[in-house]
Amino acid sequence: MSTSERLTWETCPSCGRCAAVGWRGGLPLEVDCPGGCGVGAEVFARRTPRTGDLPSSAARWTAAARSWA
Repeated sequence: MSTSERLTWETCPSCGRCAAVGWRGGLPLEVDCPGGCGVGAEVFARRTPRTGDLPSSAARWTAAARSWA
């Protein structure tokens, strides 16, 4: 993965579960929702990767895992 590629965990707007969003150059490319919602990457186009919200990748992963009820 190059420095311009990124993976974040975001809340799926359809089901509320934690979905993986793949980014390149600040633009979302792919979304993988475990609920099978089929949400397109364009839904996340107005958002930016939230990597600066939490201090470390472990903290970001922990925050995402908390949504897996």
